[in-house]
Amino acid sequence: MSKLPLEGIRVVDFTWVLSGPTCTAWLGALGAEVIKIESTTRPDTTRVGTAGGFQGVGGLNRMATFNILNYGKKSLTLNMKNPKAIEIVKEIIKKSDVVVDSYSYGVMERFCLSYPELKELKPDLVVLSKSTLGRTGPEKHVFGFGTTALSYTGLPSITGYLGGEPRMVGGTWPDYVLGGHSAFSIMVALHHRQKTGEGQYIDFSMVEAASAMIPEALLEYTMNGRVLEPQGNWDDAVAPHNVYRCKGEDKWVAIAATNEDEWRALCRAIGHPEWIADERFADAYSRLKHREELDPLIEEWTQERTHVEATEILQAAGVPAGPSYNVEDLVNDPHLKERGFFIELTHPETGTTLAPALPLRYSTIVPRYLPAPLIGEHNQYVLGEILGLGQEEIQQLMIEEVVL
Repeated sequence: MSKLPLEGIRVVDFTWVLSGPTCTAWLGALGAEVIKIESTTRPDTTRVGTAGGFQGVGGLNRMATFNILNYGKKSLTLNMKNPKAIEIVKEIIKKSDVVVDSYSYGVMERFCLSYPELKELKPDLVVLSKSTLGRTGPEKHVFGFGTTALSYTGLPSITGYLGGEPRMVGGTWPDYVLGGHSAFSIMVALHHRQKTGEGQYIDFSMVEAASAMIPEALLEYTMNGRVLEPQGNWDDAVAPHNVYRCKGEDKWVAIAATNEDEWRALCRAIGHPEWIADERFADAYSRLKHREELDPLIEEWTQERTHVEATEILQAAGVPAGPSYNVEDLVNDPHLKERGFFIELTHPETGTTLAPALPLRYSTIVPRYLPAPLIGEHNQYVLGEILGLGQEEIQQLMIEEVVL
């Protein structure tokens, strides 16, 4: 097996919840040694969870979200309120390449771990700070999770149904967008360091990352002065363009006929070639004007078929279509299974479970997927093997509740 691209890179991970752990999990899968700094007295929110743990049994090592987003890392538990813990962290950082944090503004500074202080410890260090609105500007002190940050991005203002109120997208979407972007930016900085010897400070804003994902709405306003509003699954220029109810409980198929060839193919595929000559649907503009009439007609056909059947018929005819999956559909999808998107992780407390792999495939690199750490699992390794402390010293740190 070829060497992983980030082997030999050590990451000190001060992240928690979703976006930061996503970033460092990517780095770990590509070979980096990721040391997660945490605490038993104030554990990562996802270690605690808001629902019961695996099979209804709680515990700091049994929460699904933590275990999925922290695979392959090492866990060191420290009481960061103790000055000795800060000194331990500094010694680890001297032997590391990357520091990542997702704390609110001022926390790393209180730990005496601001970028200028980190640069003094190791000048070529790559440091990424992830925050809601960035580390500069009048709102730099604002702290929020993905759902609250999402409100700031502008996305909910264009999500939802025509004439309705703004809607959140499912899940904490900005967190995972930022997680992938952060991993990429760190690798760019490491590449820059390899060429120049220079370290780097990366100031990453969750809101900016998510707002950049709605360029059409931003351009519509800056170029035309028009503020886009929610319009459901409709499109400004294409009709039909919607999701249509299918046979079964809450099953749907997405259909979009983007040109005249696709429109004609759709008419023939669903047994209504006469629609081609219907004045209401004669061209793109006519179909847009009459889409409220057109959508129910299409749905008469889709309701008689499953979302998979409808997809297969339409795709075979050259019509853009796809099933609207729920999580069960996703996990059982044969295409994703064939590509190995879901990997098996065997954890000492939760057994073997599925987790999503990186959403890419390399021709000569096989990412490394290991289970998430038990809390404090690697205290001995980090303190003993990396820092070279003896057992008596480690035991004393535990007695003094520095290691906690």
